[in-house]
Amino acid sequence: MTPSLCIAISASTLRALLDFQSEHFSDIEPADLADRAIRDWLHYQLELAKPAGQRGYFWKRLFLPDGTRLRLSNYTITRYAAVVGDDLVYEGMTVSPNRFAQMTLGSARNAWEVVYVQLPGQREWKLALHLRRALEANERQKAKRPAAPAPAPTAAPPRVLPAGVLLAPKLRPDFEERRQIYRRAEDLLLD
Repeated sequence: MTPSLCIAISASTLRALLDFQSEHFSDIEPADLADRAIRDWLHYQLELAKPAGQRGYFWKRLFLPDGTRLRLSNYTITRYAAVVGDDLVYEGMTVSPNRFAQMTLGSARNAWEVVYVQLPGQREWKLALHLRRALEANERQKAKRPAAPAPAPTAAPPRVLPAGVLLAPKLRPDFEERRQIYRRAEDLLLD
């Protein structure tokens, strides 16, 4: 059994989900419906992250388009996997890069450090770790670039407060403020 967790959502979203559930899926529990909705949203977000109309496999944030080949070798053998559609396929099975490395080498290894990638239309093989670092460097460069200058905000006229309105709250008349700035704790104990 898969463990469940609680997630806080707004009351209006919960009401809309329960209304939809009562109209369309009366036999499905609200928790299962919420789980299905979140999975559909994640699938939609992954589709949006892909280049337009392109199929491929996401290895963390690294996108491997359809037709990408992966190579892994040790001293005696070399094995290949390929991205077919939206899956990484090795010996007719859908696997992850980590599972591909485990099945080929027979031990747990960091797949980023041992798998070489050949993108479609390229001849050279690149270490997956180098592709990942290049992607991260590109993302950092995009983050450093200044955004297009925003239009200058128009100056709003200053607000005038009505007479008698205080900006700071009043202290209660029976409250004596004992805060003394820049005093050591030892000095405060002597009072």
